[in-house]
Amino acid sequence: MRNVLTISGLKGGTGKSTTALNLSASVALYGKKVLLVDCDPQAHVSQWRKTDSNGNDYNLAQVLAGRIRVPDAVYGTDIDGLYILPAGFDLFSISLKLSKHMDNEKLVRLVIDEIKHDYDLIILDAPSSCGYLSLAAMTAADWLAAVVIPNENWVNDFYSLIRIVRYIRTSHNTPLGIAGILFNRCNSEKQMEHRAVPEVLEQIRPLIYKTMIPDDEMLDKEGASLSPLSLYDIKAQASQAYLGIAREIIGSFNLK
Repeated sequence: MRNVLTISGLKGGTGKSTTALNLSASVALYGKKVLLVDCDPQAHVSQWRKTDSNGNDYNLAQVLAGRIRVPDAVYGTDIDGLYILPAGFDLFSISLKLSKHMDNEKLVRLVIDEIKHDYDLIILDAPSSCGYLSLAAMTAADWLAAVVIPNENWVNDFYSLIRIVRYIRTSHNTPLGIAGILFNRCNSEKQMEHRAVPEVLEQIRPLIYKTMIPDDEMLDKEGASLSPLSLYDIKAQASQAYLGIAREIIGSFNLK
């Protein structure tokens, strides 16, 4: 079975990468073996990996280029059970070459297929765009979690993401589904509801995760955004929220 989840959002500033890192760490804290794949050349989540004892500095770009095998680019972390397949700026260069052919959008999926049975859950952090790397990260997944913030455009942004999902299903014959909508920097349901037409909200409400990530000042502290918040303060509101989302995902994926 493929337990592959892509964390996505069409716009920057939603906290997508921070969510991917903290969610991966939280699932691992529940005793699951998790691989976090950084598909963003900005390499936000990659900064937290451990250095290789042999001095190697491989990343997803070398894997896609066929220079190394997937396990050679996987690094451990300070949390037992959490591993990272990092990115680097060279991922941007190789993506320009790969984007010339539509079939290459399935390359990341082929990479994941090599190691899909080695982990309880694989989470991909997709860039905030509609470019090649974002499409490749979504095509690689079985499920998509959309990270949104409660502004006036969140519903339109979500429906734009739905159109991309339909494109991927049709073009690549992959069973990509919507795992859920994850509200970030949202302190209450009223804050979410205030920005949406009631009729539309009722249609998509079953997709919204019960747990919301609050606007926690801990997330803005230097260093906390580059490491799982649970390592700084497991009792922080956002830490507890990420653990709550992790429980929802463990349940929905039936991870035992």
